[in-house]
Amino acid sequence: MFLNHGLLFLATSACSIENVAAFTPSTIAKSITRNLNNGNDNYSMKSTAVISQLSSPFTRKMVNVAESASFDEKWIPLTDNEKVCKLILEEGTGGIPVQGSTVELEYTGTLLGEADWTTQDVTECWLSQLQGLDHLASAFVQNDIDGSKLMDTSYFTEEFCIEQLGLSNKIQAKKLVMAAKRLAKQQEDSPPGTLFDSSSERGKNFSFILGNGKAIKAVDLAAGTMKVGEKSKVVCRADYAYGSEGLRTSKGDVLVPPFANLCFELKLVRSET
Repeated sequence: MFLNHGLLFLATSACSIENVAAFTPSTIAKSITRNLNNGNDNYSMKSTAVISQLSSPFTRKMVNVAESASFDEKWIPLTDNEKVCKLILEEGTGGIPVQGSTVELEYTGTLLGEADWTTQDVTECWLSQLQGLDHLASAFVQNDIDGSKLMDTSYFTEEFCIEQLGLSNKIQAKKLVMAAKRLAKQQEDSPPGTLFDSSSERGKNFSFILGNGKAIKAVDLAAGTMKVGEKSKVVCRADYAYGSEGLRTSKGDVLVPPFANLCFELKLVRSET
């Protein structure tokens, strides 16, 4: 459940956050050579901020989908595995909030899509949530099953699951293919760029206590790095958002589909300790 009727609050999710592995670096990624937060020594992270490469295919997908995104801009990884990244759109002039502060955000949230998931995204964020099928992770890696292959109904068939992935149980093969088809259908029903929530539409900003576990992980991480007045774009993978459960209204209408990657535009309006 989410609290206080704010969609940025944490929804129940089975997707693991702590166990997400880092991606293998890609040689085509460009180095980000500017200091995080313009050299601000008070950059609020659990560990010392370092200059990094946005190296993973997933990260490249996220920054390419986000409007005006470019590797020439200052995309800042907020996690070691680059599954949450931030682009500062407008510099703030106030202080950076500390853990336990009450923060207030203006926000919009849109969907990014999952068609360009890497094999690691597929196994870590999707396959791991299918009961009794997570043992297929190594076979997915060996066959390089990324988001594109997973959602290609002519490729990812029951025959493929039996012959190439080694599934001897036809019922499990059918279950796996049906789950992949649901994910593919989701891309049509909730295409990238779909707006699912905004403070302007609600007529109310989003307030929460930083670090208390009530906001979704990506928003909590981002807010803890922003100066008051700062406006930033934040992109994240599903396990830093609403995970395998997604988010629905009280009437059951889908707002955020299961496994959805998200993009937020956030402005830190105030911070109070």
